[in-house]
Amino acid sequence: MKKDHEVIRYIVFGILSAALNIGLFHILYNGGLDYRAANGITLVIVKLFSYLTNKFYVFGTPYVNLKQLLKEACSFFLARGATFILEFAGVIFMVEVLNCAAFPSKCVMALIVIAANYFLSKKLVFRKKE
Repeated sequence: MKKDHEVIRYIVFGILSAALNIGLFHILYNGGLDYRAANGITLVIVKLFSYLTNKFYVFGTPYVNLKQLLKEACSFFLARGATFILEFAGVIFMVEVLNCAAFPSKCVMALIVIAANYFLSKKLVFRKKE
């Protein structure tokens, strides 16, 4: 039962994260920023939001000490750095190679990284010692 709640919380905060990802990109891009800059700024903000919501609301890993917190945060940002590169490069590939529009490309890539982010967070970052 607890596992089901974790998945539900991940989905809820994943939807919020995806909405922030798509919404902020849309605002920045339509506000005149180059799609690459809009995507980069958006991804940095979304990764920070995701860390905080995953730590406190999804996986609920406890604060043990500063060393453990820094290890967890570094693991998270390294794992999300991989999906940052995937999403950032994927949008550029879709726009410049496949000639897709920037906004739909962003939406497609945002969806692709959701499953990867859950797997990386669950298996590599927010592991509880039980």
